[in-house]
Amino acid sequence: MICLIVGGVPIPESSLMTRLKLTLILCLAFLFPGLIAPPLASNQIQLNSKPPLKIDIKTYPSKVAAGQEVWVVANIVLDRGWHIYGNPKGPGPGLPTILEVTSLPEGVRADSARFLPAEKLIEIDLGPDEWVWAYKKKTSIYVRLSTPGNLSSGSHQVQLLFRTLVCREGLCMPYKTDLAATLTIVGSPEAAGAIPLQVRKNIGLTHVAKSKATLAPSFSTSTPLQSIKELPIQPGEIPELNPRPVLPSLEVGGMVKAALFALLAGFILNFMPCVLPVVSLKVLGFVQQAQESGRRVAFMGLSFAAGIFSVFLVLAALASFAGYGWGELFQKQSFLIAMIGLVFAMSLCLFGVFQLPIPHFATSRTEASAQRHGYLESFYKGTLATFLATPCSGPLLGGALAWTLRQPPTQIFTVFSCLGLGMAAPYVVMSLFPNTLRWLPRPGNWLIHFERLMGFALLATVIYLLAVLPEHMTVGVILFCFFLAIGFYIWGKMTTLSDSTRRRIIVRLAAVIIMVVGGWVSLDIVPSVARNVEFVSEKSQQWEPYADTKLLEAARENRWVVVDFTADWCPNCLFVEKTVLQNRTVVETFREHDALLLKADLTTENPPAKRLLQNMGSRSIPFLALFPPGEHFWQPYFLRDLYRVKDVLRVFEGSTDSKSS
Repeated sequence: MICLIVGGVPIPESSLMTRLKLTLILCLAFLFPGLIAPPLASNQIQLNSKPPLKIDIKTYPSKVAAGQEVWVVANIVLDRGWHIYGNPKGPGPGLPTILEVTSLPEGVRADSARFLPAEKLIEIDLGPDEWVWAYKKKTSIYVRLSTPGNLSSGSHQVQLLFRTLVCREGLCMPYKTDLAATLTIVGSPEAAGAIPLQVRKNIGLTHVAKSKATLAPSFSTSTPLQSIKELPIQPGEIPELNPRPVLPSLEVGGMVKAALFALLAGFILNFMPCVLPVVSLKVLGFVQQAQESGRRVAFMGLSFAAGIFSVFLVLAALASFAGYGWGELFQKQSFLIAMIGLVFAMSLCLFGVFQLPIPHFATSRTEASAQRHGYLESFYKGTLATFLATPCSGPLLGGALAWTLRQPPTQIFTVFSCLGLGMAAPYVVMSLFPNTLRWLPRPGNWLIHFERLMGFALLATVIYLLAVLPEHMTVGVILFCFFLAIGFYIWGKMTTLSDSTRRRIIVRLAAVIIMVVGGWVSLDIVPSVARNVEFVSEKSQQWEPYADTKLLEAARENRWVVVDFTADWCPNCLFVEKTVLQNRTVVETFREHDALLLKADLTTENPPAKRLLQNMGSRSIPFLALFPPGEHFWQPYFLRDLYRVKDVLRVFEGSTDSKSS
């Protein structure tokens, strides 16, 4: 046995080891707080001292005259590693950031707060479906104020309340603060300031807040939230939806799949009923050019493809910078009337009434200019075919567009370019490889009859487009087509190249005057008279017009709700309504489940229906939303494009949960 002498007293080894163990434990007890204190203290500092964000309030312009508008801007700068949530915030956990006006000078009115686009943030631990919109580093919130004309000169205070949830990895803290902005009113507009260019650009990028729910009844900035849950929505508001696809394999979640779907969807568009008449004309052109040089055939086909591609670039620009969805151009009466006029004029051309006019700078009597005439005609036909394709939404197109139209402009242009390449691909192949034209029949007298038949097909397209117009416009547009027919007949039949230049100019000027004056009478005077005549249309016995209040009331009544997003200018919508929604089995299923049937008609501008469609994550139709009763009401199922009877029945049979999850 080993002993040590301490203070003259021998200590046994066993007792010494016990003391050493106690000493080691005491040392660790003193060291452990030093090891764990820094991270704990860091969190406590973040919670108990100054918040991890700074807010600076500005007004633009800094001086404003009474009666003018002014913007109050909250510039938010976050500490490194912290973020706040957007508004809307997305399907994941969290709370939306809110900026509310609490006090205003008398007569001043405030709009809802507007937010800049947020960054998509995915919490790895929560899974890919629990993403949120978030702001990192910095952002700004904009509130527009309208001042009355009698507001006195001087300084006026505007009080605001800012509420948010500030988070970093593993930690969230609620934060609210009162903010104040000063309005400086000057006596004359000449003394007022101007809004800086960059601020105007930023305002153009903003969107109105989707959620006005409060964060919590009270806040304690000394403790983090233990669990984050959405609070009940305010009465009259549609909550944020979490839609579930019935056919998840057709949904798109990334760039590669969107591009592939776009290529295939673009190719399929060539076979849609909207496009077939014009595409048939292009095939007719290949028949006529089969005996010509390969170079000319190639350039004619590439001109047609260039017309297709250029229109898709225009549509991409409209989607990126003007917020247009697929086919929404047909909501504009001016665009619809222009398409009717173009298609009708093209049908007259096929009947031999006149030759397609090409601008003077592109024409002369040389052979080279005749070739250019053919190239421009092919380009025109390509643009017309593409515009006529926009009401159609073929297979795969809806899923690709639903993802694409929520992305930045670069990705929108990429996917729309793939759509254009897919639609133009057959003509590019036939142009570059003339041997593929051997399967076409030889030219002959049958081509004349084929042209006339295609003219009738285009007239059928005109009739279909007329049915889309409001009833008070139909008579006027038919009269407009009548004046177009007279004008083009005078243009093409009452003068020839053998006539003097003076006669040709006079005759064709008269034709233009007849078409312009006839258009003014038809599209301005006649509709204004017809608008005063009351039209009584047959009301549907089943489907009711969509309204937010009806959807909210059905949610309270615990009912099934079916929302059909449709439009008269969408032939595929009419097709699925006839073949699916009016199917006897489907109708009986709706009746058995006491489903409320709502029709979200997008034939013309319909903001509530469009807003719900966007909340469902879609920008194209046909689209069917099915809201189940109970706690999952705000997680509706959806079907897009050309769905089938069995797809609808699957939702009511309860077989979608397992397959779509």
